[in-house]
Amino acid sequence: MPFHLPPKWYRDTTEKLVDDLEKELGKLTAETAWRYMYALVGWFQSVDGQRWFHLNDRLTQKGGQEEAKRGEDFLRRNLAPKSKVSLEDLVDQIGKKYDAEWVKQGNKSRSWERARPNTTGNSMEVSLQVLIHRINGVLPSRAPKLNTLRGFELAPPGYHRQPDLVLFTPADFRLIISTKWTLRKDRLGTYLHEAYFYKQRRPDVQIAFVVSEYNLNILENLVRDPLVERVYHLHLPMLLEVHEPFAKYRTAGSVPLAALLKSNPDRKGFGRWLGLSDRLFDLSTLFQDIDGLKPAAGPAPEPDEAPAEEDQEDEDEADDTQLRLT
Repeated sequence: MPFHLPPKWYRDTTEKLVDDLEKELGKLTAETAWRYMYALVGWFQSVDGQRWFHLNDRLTQKGGQEEAKRGEDFLRRNLAPKSKVSLEDLVDQIGKKYDAEWVKQGNKSRSWERARPNTTGNSMEVSLQVLIHRINGVLPSRAPKLNTLRGFELAPPGYHRQPDLVLFTPADFRLIISTKWTLRKDRLGTYLHEAYFYKQRRPDVQIAFVVSEYNLNILENLVRDPLVERVYHLHLPMLLEVHEPFAKYRTAGSVPLAALLKSNPDRKGFGRWLGLSDRLFDLSTLFQDIDGLKPAAGPAPEPDEAPAEEDQEDEDEADDTQLRLT
C-alpha cells in the first residue's frame, strides 16, 4: 500500500522518544548524547537466522560479525548500566515507531526493512538535530534549499544535494556536518567533491562529519583529507575498545617487549589505533564546538522568510545524509 508519514513525523517522534528514554539512559548531556543516538538509531540485523548489532556492513563475514559482537558487548555494559531493560528493547526506538506507523497504514510488519538505509539516514539526522537543540539551545534548520544559503544564491536547482541541517540560519552558517551511520568507500569521493564545492563558494565554511563507522581504513581516509576539519564519532571509547590492540594479552596484564620492539601486525595496529585516537573526536566535543560558535547578531527572520521544515519521504531519500551546522 502507498505509505506516507504524517507531517514532521520524525521530529515529533524523536522529541517524545528522547523524553521517554531519560528514565533508562539518564539525563541528556553532551557526555550522554551518544547513548541516545545509539538507542534512537541503532538496530539488530538478522543474518542467516542470527541477530547482530549493525555495527558495520560486513555482517555476512566472520570479521564483521566478530567486530559487531565486541560492539554489542560494549553496549550491553555501557549504554544503560543502571537499567534492567535489555539492549534489544532499548535500541531501534525510531525504527519501532516507524514500523508501528507502517502497520497502521495497512502494511506487513517489517516489510519496509529493505529501505532501512533510508530510514537510518533520516533517523540519524533528526536525532542529532533534536539533541543539538536540547543541549545547545539552538535548532538547526532542516533541508533548506541550497540557493537560500548565503553564498549559494545562484546555485542551480539540483546542482548538489539539498543540505539537511543548518546552524544558525541560512544567512549565517559556518559549519557543514555530514552524518553517516556507515561510510562506503566508493561514496567517499562524492562527499569530498561536495566539500570542495562548498569550500570554493565559501572558503570560511568548515566541513565536519558525524559517523558511527568502524572501518579503520575509511576513517583514516576521512580524517586525513585536507577538506575535512573534524570527524566526530558517536562514541570514541566504543570504537577504540572494538579495535583494541594487544587485546589477546589482556589476561596477562602486560604486553611482551618483543611485540613492541619488532615490526609486526600487532605493533602496526597499535600505531594506527593511537593515530586515530588523536585525530578523531568524540561526539561530546561537537556540542562544545557549537557552543564556541556565536550566532551573528541581527533580527530574527520574518515568518514567511523562515525556511520550512518538512519530513522527507523515505522512498525518495538517499542512504547518505548531510547535516549543516553554522
